Amino acid sequence: MEPTLTKRIAQVREQLSAGGLRVVDFFAAHPAEASVFSAQEIARRAEVSDATVIRTVKQLGFGGLGELRRAAAAMLNPVRDPEQTLAEHLTRSDDSGRLLAKISLDAVELVRALPQSVPAETFEAAVGILAAASNTLVVGYGSALPVAESLSLGLRRISRTASATGLTGYNFADELSQLKPTSALVLVAPLRHVREHDVAISEALRIGCPIVLITEVLASHFADRVETVLVTPSTEKLLPSNLIAHLLLVDALLLAVSALDPERALDGWKTTNRLRTELVEGSLDVPLTPSIAAKFPLPGSASGTPPVG
Repeated sequence: MEPTLTKRIAQVREQLSAGGLRVVDFFAAHPAEASVFSAQEIARRAEVSDATVIRTVKQLGFGGLGELRRAAAAMLNPVRDPEQTLAEHLTRSDDSGRLLAKISLDAVELVRALPQSVPAETFEAAVGILAAASNTLVVGYGSALPVAESLSLGLRRISRTASATGLTGYNFADELSQLKPTSALVLVAPLRHVREHDVAISEALRIGCPIVLITEVLASHFADRVETVLVTPSTEKLLPSNLIAHLLLVDALLLAVSALDPERALDGWKTTNRLRTELVEGSLDVPLTPSIAAKFPLPGSASGTPPVG
């Protein structure tokens, strides 16, 4: 059996330079990031040179960064038993009176970790793919489907063409057939790897369609086949669902895409609100506060109409 990344680090630690120690400490503390980060990003986070990262990888006995990524991913225990996870959560939830406080504190920890788990350049690459796409197909299964639908709906509301699907089996073929080289494919796959993911990636690669993966533990399964991987923080030891980080990431993506073409985004919302008004025969807008109006100014005016939920 191949030695684990943790064991390799222990075996060579005394032989490493100060820079090498910073690199392995980063690997040990941030296995999710290490499983997808480039040598340049690892170097930036560990405050060393790219050459130090590559040299340390070799000293650990890996043939290259790809091998190290797989070893780092193995530390994440991607095969998570839902029954065992629930049992562990229940042991932390024996005091129902304090449960809300516990889950809130865990949620705060999760939110604070999100910016560190998604490098700025990775996030910007995903935004660029979504902004340039003629249409976006967002795929999510099980509990990931609401996240996929949220991203799809948000894109449509800012004048982008998008759809979400949770279809499986041969029905999924109809969804994949809408992909073109100018499309974007987004896979929301927090924990589970299914055959549909592989087929979707293969089809997107065949036609030259860029792929964005949003995940918690599956980065190493797909990193070599997709353009961009957005890794959310681990929730294995936390009470909140992984969907919290995924939904926050979706909100950030939508705001960033909107910021690239504000007029297009505002036009989309104006159309949505106009149609809503016609459908209900009245306005759904809420009174604006100065702070809200400042966030959503209309072109040529000092005030604006914010998106309505």
